[in-house]
Amino acid sequence: MLFCFQPGMSVHQLGSHVNYFGLMKHNTRSLVLVPMALCFSVSAQITIDAPDMPSAGDTVRFQTTTTTADMADTGPAHLWDFSALVPGGEGADTMVTVGSTPLLYQFFFNNAILYPQHKADFAMRGVSIGIQGFSLDDLFDYYKSNSTGYRNVGFGANLNGLPTSVQRDPVDWIYRFPMNYGDTDSSASHFQVSVPMLGFYGQEQMRRNEVDGWGTLILPADTFQVLRVKSRIARTDTIYISQFGFGLSIPEPETIEYKWIAQGMDEPVLQVTTVGGINTVVRFHYDPEDITTGIAAHTTAATLKAWPNPVSNLLHLEGTMNSSLEVIAMDGRHVLPVPVGARSVDVTKLPPGTYSLRSATNGAALRFMIVR
Repeated sequence: MLFCFQPGMSVHQLGSHVNYFGLMKHNTRSLVLVPMALCFSVSAQITIDAPDMPSAGDTVRFQTTTTTADMADTGPAHLWDFSALVPGGEGADTMVTVGSTPLLYQFFFNNAILYPQHKADFAMRGVSIGIQGFSLDDLFDYYKSNSTGYRNVGFGANLNGLPTSVQRDPVDWIYRFPMNYGDTDSSASHFQVSVPMLGFYGQEQMRRNEVDGWGTLILPADTFQVLRVKSRIARTDTIYISQFGFGLSIPEPETIEYKWIAQGMDEPVLQVTTVGGINTVVRFHYDPEDITTGIAAHTTAATLKAWPNPVSNLLHLEGTMNSSLEVIAMDGRHVLPVPVGARSVDVTKLPPGTYSLRSATNGAALRFMIVR
C-alpha cells in the first residue's frame, strides 16, 4: 500500500496514521515536513534464503561508524531511518575458495568423506591476533551454506607458529532457511584447541536468533527491503594451563548482533553489535557511486531530485535536467527512457526491485527501489 503525507496534516495526525499502518509512531521525528506530498510504501515482507548469502569470489565492502539508536525500535511493516549515519572507517570481506587456502587446513574443511558436516563452501580471511604467549595469524574462517542454513564450521590458523585446524562441533548455525518474520531458532556450538607451550583453549557458545522485524531500511546511499534479525550470543571461554595443572571458565558479557538483511546482498546491509548492552561496532553498506540526494546536471550546479524512495507507481522529478535519463535494472538492462523535461516517471509496469536512474550525458546515477 502507499501512504502519503499531505500538506496541512499535523505531526499528530501523521503519527496516528503511521501507527495505524503498523509503523512505530516515534519514526515521525525523522520526517521533514515540506509543502508537498511525502509518500512511502509499505510492502509485503521478504524471505531470506541461501542465494542471499555470500559465496566464493564475492567481496563485500562496508563502512564503520557509531550510533546511539535504540535497538528496540523494530516490528512488522517498519521503517528504519539510518540515513544520518556518517561513514568512518572502511573495510571489506573477501570470500575465497576452500581450495585456495593452506593445504593443511583443507584436510578438515574440504573432505566430504571424513567430515561431511564440516565440508565448507568457501572461506573468509580473518584478522590476526597477538597477545603475550598467544598468536593467531594466517586465519581463515570456513562457512557452509545450503537450503537448510548458513553456518560457521570452524577455522584454520597458524597458532603460535604452528598450522592448526579447529572444527566447531557442533557447528554454529548463523541462520536457518527459509527465514521469515517471526522465526526463532537456537544453536549451540563448541571448539577446543591445543595451544603450544600453554595447554588448551576452548569456547562454548549459544546463539539464539529472533527475526523481530521487517520493512524498509534507509541508509545514507541506499534503501532496502529487509528482515531484522536479533542474535543473542552467550560465550564461555575455558582455559587449561598444563604447567600448573588447572583450568578455569570465563563467561563473556552477552553479545547481541542486530542485523538488517536484504535479498541478494550477501551480508547484512546494516549490523549493530552490542557487548554488555553498549553499541560497540556498527557497519553498513555504502556505495558512494550511487548519489541518492540528486543527479548533478551536466552544465550547471543544480541537481535533479527524485521521490519517493521506495516508490510503487510514480517517481516524481524535481530540479534541473539538461539531458535525458534512463532507468537501468541491476543487471544493466536499459528498461525505461526518460525524456528531457519530464517531471515524473511511471514505474507501474516495472517489476519490484532495485533500479538506477542514470543521466545519459555524464553517467551520474540515483538508486531507487520499486515495491508493491
